[in-house]
Amino acid sequence: MYKAKLEDGKITVDEDPEEVFQLGGYGRLEEDKLSLEPVEAMSLLQREKIEILKNGEKLTEEEFYREACSISEGFHEKLLVYQDMRRRGFVVRPGHSFPCDLRVYERGTSFDKDGKKLSHVKWLVDVVRTDSEFSLADKINNLEAAENIRSNLALGIVDEEGDVTYYEVDEEKKLNGDVSKGLEGTEQAKGFLEGNTVTVWENPENVYEPNYFGKRRKERVELNLMEALFLMERNKLEVETTEGKVSKEELEETAREKDIEFEDKYKIYEDLREKGFLVKCGFKFGTHFRVYDRGVELKKGQKSPDEHTKWVLHAVPSDESWSYPELSRFVRLALNIRSKPTLGVVDKSKKYYRIRRIKP
Repeated sequence: MYKAKLEDGKITVDEDPEEVFQLGGYGRLEEDKLSLEPVEAMSLLQREKIEILKNGEKLTEEEFYREACSISEGFHEKLLVYQDMRRRGFVVRPGHSFPCDLRVYERGTSFDKDGKKLSHVKWLVDVVRTDSEFSLADKINNLEAAENIRSNLALGIVDEEGDVTYYEVDEEKKLNGDVSKGLEGTEQAKGFLEGNTVTVWENPENVYEPNYFGKRRKERVELNLMEALFLMERNKLEVETTEGKVSKEELEETAREKDIEFEDKYKIYEDLREKGFLVKCGFKFGTHFRVYDRGVELKKGQKSPDEHTKWVLHAVPSDESWSYPELSRFVRLALNIRSKPTLGVVDKSKKYYRIRRIKP
């Protein structure tokens, strides 16, 4: 059995450090010793590959666990994710200089004698508890770091029972494209504003087809305020009330008064509509929008897989924070209808990120 010593919060192996390293990519080789992180040392201790000494005294598993908790913040959760990934056959290493808790390599990854990886990192993993917050800005920064090394960003979420659920965060590249489709085929129309609805009675097909604005009801089409404003700004719609004509500015002010999230939602709606995607209300799925791919026709009855809602999308500012239970509900609802749970981030350039559950 190899010996490690705990001294000043650091765990090192001085004898046969390369042999310990080659047990499965444990630790970092530094000159003539091996430096172990607490999760690595605990795993080796539990496998009875090392014993850990402090001041010359051998530590029990419980004693080292207490020491590790004082050395490494969130040690308990990190250990659960680390060991879960190890049991699944992956090679797992601490984040070190990377903006993550753990680096996960593909099964079968090996390292040379200097500790250099012989394959790319599969995931940069953030370990979180369900009572912490999902900070979108932080995750975007971490995602960019992962993409720079051709890796993916994953979340290892530990619940109150110690079970681990994994999510992957990635750019939704199709929505992030810069293709502009315009409003081909949409003709000008007139609508009447009452409450939250602009109703088009005369030639309703002018707005409903081919881009499917509004809700068709026999002899009329009903537009929500977002759809109406979008069409007004492109000179495709005139709106009036019993008191006379309504300007774009007046309609936007009305929409803002009725919906405190309108500004963020509208920026995403406008961006996606300009790119040719079909965007409809997502309330029935507990989110802002349901989004269909370009060219989809709304129809009743049996639909092909390509005609279903492709994205369930929520518009959020870049500094948005969610609880993990909220995030879980959002992902679950989208998956229940075979759609992609997506966040549309409102900043200078609208960007879209997909969050999906993975089973490593």
